[in-house]
Amino acid sequence: MLLPSFGGLKIQDWKKMIKHVLLLCLMIHCTIADPKAVVPVPVPPVPVSVPPLPKHAWLTLHGDEPYVVANGGFSGLYPPQTELAYSQSIIFGKGGTVLLCDLHMSRDGHGFCLSQLNLQNTTNAADAFPNRKKTYIVNGKELQGWFALDLTSNEMFDKLIVTQSIFSRTDLFDFLSPYPTDIYLEENRNALLWINAEYATFYDQHKLSLLDHVKHLVETKKDITYISSPEIGFLKSMGPVVHGLKTKLMFKFPIDRNAVEPTTNEPYASILTKLPMIKTFATGIVVPREFIWPVNKARYLEPSTNLVADAHKQGLEVFAYGFANDNFLPHNYSYDVQREYLQFVDNSKFAVDGVVTDFPTSASTAIACLAGSKNASRKVPTLIISANGANGEYPGSTDLAYQKAVDDGADIIDCSVQMTKDGVAFCLPSADLIPTTTASGPFMSRAVKVDSIQSSMGIFSFDFKWDEILSLKPQMFSEFNGDLIRDPARKNVGKFVTLSDFLEFAKAKAVPGVLINIENAVYLANKGLDIVGAVTTALSNATLDKQSTQKVLIMSAESSVLDKFKDIPTYQKVLHIKKQVGFVANETALEIKKHADAVYLHKHSLYTQFRGEGFTLNSTNLIECLHWANVSVYAGTVLNEFQDIYMDFSSDPYSLIHNLIYYGADGIITQYPGTANAYTRNLCTGNLESYRIPDINPGDVITTSLDPKEVEEFKPPPPVHLETKDFVTPPLPPVAAIAKDDDKGSASSNNNNVNAPSSSSSPPEQAQTPSTATAATINIVALFFSTILGLVSLL
Repeated sequence: MLLPSFGGLKIQDWKKMIKHVLLLCLMIHCTIADPKAVVPVPVPPVPVSVPPLPKHAWLTLHGDEPYVVANGGFSGLYPPQTELAYSQSIIFGKGGTVLLCDLHMSRDGHGFCLSQLNLQNTTNAADAFPNRKKTYIVNGKELQGWFALDLTSNEMFDKLIVTQSIFSRTDLFDFLSPYPTDIYLEENRNALLWINAEYATFYDQHKLSLLDHVKHLVETKKDITYISSPEIGFLKSMGPVVHGLKTKLMFKFPIDRNAVEPTTNEPYASILTKLPMIKTFATGIVVPREFIWPVNKARYLEPSTNLVADAHKQGLEVFAYGFANDNFLPHNYSYDVQREYLQFVDNSKFAVDGVVTDFPTSASTAIACLAGSKNASRKVPTLIISANGANGEYPGSTDLAYQKAVDDGADIIDCSVQMTKDGVAFCLPSADLIPTTTASGPFMSRAVKVDSIQSSMGIFSFDFKWDEILSLKPQMFSEFNGDLIRDPARKNVGKFVTLSDFLEFAKAKAVPGVLINIENAVYLANKGLDIVGAVTTALSNATLDKQSTQKVLIMSAESSVLDKFKDIPTYQKVLHIKKQVGFVANETALEIKKHADAVYLHKHSLYTQFRGEGFTLNSTNLIECLHWANVSVYAGTVLNEFQDIYMDFSSDPYSLIHNLIYYGADGIITQYPGTANAYTRNLCTGNLESYRIPDINPGDVITTSLDPKEVEEFKPPPPVHLETKDFVTPPLPPVAAIAKDDDKGSASSNNNNVNAPSSSSSPPEQAQTPSTATAATINIVALFFSTILGLVSLL
């Protein structure tokens, strides 16, 4: 059968032409994208909806889901006890989040929500009222500073600004006035509210009555959910006031067990043993979380106490306070903030009835999404790729790190291949032995500087024989020091692993895939070491080049290395973009596709920052354009430590992982595979009736919280373009024929090659972002082709 034709062209020819024109239009769109503009965030496929889950069997007093109590609102991000902090905790917390207000009084008897009695570190009182500094006796101890009872309500409104009380948190939102309690009640009338009256006796001594004020608040809003105090007399006086109401009275214990309770003059440690007596005036207790799970001086958990079980036997609810994502957590949690919440609500023995936290979003995720999910199936298919095994839990690239990564559900385990002087290929995070081994002790005299590898001095594996490497111990490495040090008990545990042993381990454990990272190939070739050949041989010996059951990913920052594996179609080639970039042109994306199937991008390359304040501003175009070029994107390296996570994401690795996937990342590269795996099994994904982990678009937090003019006035620096010269390298040189000596190696024998040629070459000139005139011309051409298409459709 003959097909009709138009203008001498057959229909199939027109179809081909239309496909080419559409491809050209897509290339035009990607090329002329303004790097300063907000690029639409690619949203991954919506998970298939699942039926509502059966009700979780909670071990709380009444079998209900534990409460999330927002301590002063979302105080981990915003100044505590402010309107903004409370409103954001409602928006981002799970349903039923309780808003806690610490009550304090002005000189003229007005109540305010303020996080501390002394205003010195929580407001600008010292600057606004330099002559109002006072010293008071509070519960038997001197306290010097600034106090609300020395200020009128008008003075507080006119001059006082609430600030973040923890100086490591952002001061970007320090512009809000104190929050009066009557407005707190009015503006949050549909929320569950908590009034904490901390210093009733102190205020009584100065002719101000917290008791009368709380009575007034109860009359105003009869359904205040909780009222707490560390003073027995206050709670006993409140008993008749709340009789017949749903309000619950809670007895709060201070952190200092030896402090004296004002009414009975007994130490709180003694009162804690008298739970039946507490039951006569309160419906529950509020205690520091250490009262339930003690932590020793070395920052390890001790066995839990019987406090929750004993209180529940008396019919007392138990709330734990002191939760914050930016705490220096016990080492048992591996800096996974959700593990701490779950330790209190999902430990199979007991559950507290609520947690009081500065980060209600994280507590909501733990309770609504992660509790009970330990044995759940994965609901998020995104790849979990280890970074030197479970490097956050054990010294990187050791047998223990790899075993932990497998146990924690990594889809792909990785080996960064290093070479010894005698040609042994083994796994270690870097060629420099200093960060991840004990080499700096016995071998510091052999430190050299190799400019083509790193700017600092190093002790390099290629200057050592394998038996010398085995004389060392692995060493736990962290990007952070001080209080964020990783588990000291595991600092030097584990064994070094050869590449061959790594591959055999992966096969034996039936891991879905392996990633082999190859670096410094040119330098090693000039030293007579064939790293590419070693990898090729090891993969062949393990028969991983002859099967498709297990994925094999070959990663390198150099195109010449990836090109060596182009003839094995089952291997996925991954280009490692080491520097942080912010824009990729379509030509560059297509050039990447010539050499690689995927890229490993710095997680911060996916968005721009706002003024270096620890917040995101916009999306970059990287994922969009790389996906257009059919290149997958793996984002990393994801760490659990809060200092590595932008504050948009609540200093919470789960929020970061969720949003990297939301932006379109095809895989997460992480030093904590267990955290990523727990996220992929969360019970909220696909469950339309559950709490939803917030999707945080870059810039959402600052644009909703700051003056729009302030955001508009900030002009970010031009984005760093990803260019071909960053990854296109000349063919690898032949491996030098260097005679092998039998000595232990020395610094002098190694210095001959420290200036070996760089692996980079001079690439073709990088195309610049089109000017406005050029973009206009391209648009005219695109319009011309669109007109032709329109005419074709009419024929």
